[in-house]
Amino acid sequence: MVAMEKAGIPAVGIAARSFARAWQSCVDGWGQPAAAFVTIPHACTGQQPDYICKMVDEQIDDIILGLTRLAASPDRSGMSSAASELFTVTLDDSPWGLDGVNRFMEERDWSDGLPVIPPTPAAVEAMLKGTRRDPQDVVMVMEPGFGLATVEKIAVNAVMAGCAPEQLPVLLAAIECIAQPEMNHRDMQVSGHTEAPLILVNGPVAQKAGINSGTSAMGPGVVNKPNTAIGRALRLCLINIGYCKAGAGDPNFIGLPTKFGMCIAENEAVSPWPAYHVDQGYRPDDSAVTVVTVTGPTDILDAASRSHHDTLANIAAMMFYRHAGGGSWIRGRQTAQVGHTNQHVPYQGPYHPIMLSPSRAVILAEAGYSKQDTQQWLHENCRASLQDAIGNRPIPTDASGNWQAHPELQHLANDPDATIPALESPEQYLLFVTGGSTHYANFFYGTYGIATRPVEDVT
Repeated sequence: MVAMEKAGIPAVGIAARSFARAWQSCVDGWGQPAAAFVTIPHACTGQQPDYICKMVDEQIDDIILGLTRLAASPDRSGMSSAASELFTVTLDDSPWGLDGVNRFMEERDWSDGLPVIPPTPAAVEAMLKGTRRDPQDVVMVMEPGFGLATVEKIAVNAVMAGCAPEQLPVLLAAIECIAQPEMNHRDMQVSGHTEAPLILVNGPVAQKAGINSGTSAMGPGVVNKPNTAIGRALRLCLINIGYCKAGAGDPNFIGLPTKFGMCIAENEAVSPWPAYHVDQGYRPDDSAVTVVTVTGPTDILDAASRSHHDTLANIAAMMFYRHAGGGSWIRGRQTAQVGHTNQHVPYQGPYHPIMLSPSRAVILAEAGYSKQDTQQWLHENCRASLQDAIGNRPIPTDASGNWQAHPELQHLANDPDATIPALESPEQYLLFVTGGSTHYANFFYGTYGIATRPVEDVT
């Protein structure tokens, strides 16, 4: 719509009232802050056509006004264009005086709502010693606000989150992952769906950075401070650099605690299988970070299992619901827009991470199952109804009427009992051995693609 306005074609946006701040944030980011819009009471998704028409009809007068009146742009003359700024905050001796920095941050919406460490110049300079990269190197353009994620800005947010310098390379690698088109970064940021990046760490950097891969590694506690700080630092970057602020750039309908940040390392020392990054072509002594966008998680309880078949069946029981990659691949791969362009790139997704406790991995390994065997079993046994996958939308076809993506399955179209694998390939069941040795596992529903990047070695 912004592109239409810039081309001289009048347009008016229609947004649900709960998305009004998100709308304004988006058009600000696209350089068209005065773009006209009207609000309706509810989102249109799933609503009946008559009700949608009623909501829109009630706004017709304002729609006409938006199409015919030239709106004045907001006055932004007082905004600074400096690359970085210094602020002075006075801490007094009142009961709340020491909290002055946090109040200062909160007044400007520069926080995740929890207390932060003041990012003083000295603290940021110390953080930057964790990398050899130039402070002004741009790691990515972060949406929806098109903020330049320089190494220095990332370091500022790392300080605020409580990171140590040795954890900065992990954060930088995670942001390099998010920068890849297949991560569909824009949709992750502005979706009303509850989804968040999950950071998975492999290799020697996990120990160097102090990341816990054992008991309670995704929970609270001092032992998990590096995990918490790295995950939180990524979220602060998304808020402060990407301008993805709750209720504005981030219109997520309810949110989950997972959006504060998630970071975990693989428990490679006790895993019976090669580490995840080795599956991706890295050497065991390399360090790598993987980021996958997820929602959830859900516990997998395996206490009553008597064999590896029971364990596999318990994992599989959590693998499917209709809109979580349930056979949707028959329509073709998803695509992501590349920055502020008309280019789209296809990517395979979603990836469903399974946080498998070491003892559950041992059960499978002792039964002769490699990681790839387990993935193949899940691929063959986690199936979706083809009719559900087709739903009410026709499958895209070519000029001859053949299915574009998977014509080999077209002969099953009218079979009410036909099933297909829920995901396109076995690798999309991401097995990550971590945590303490117990009869539990965690399962996350993936949403978009996945990316893995090496971690800078600063030794």
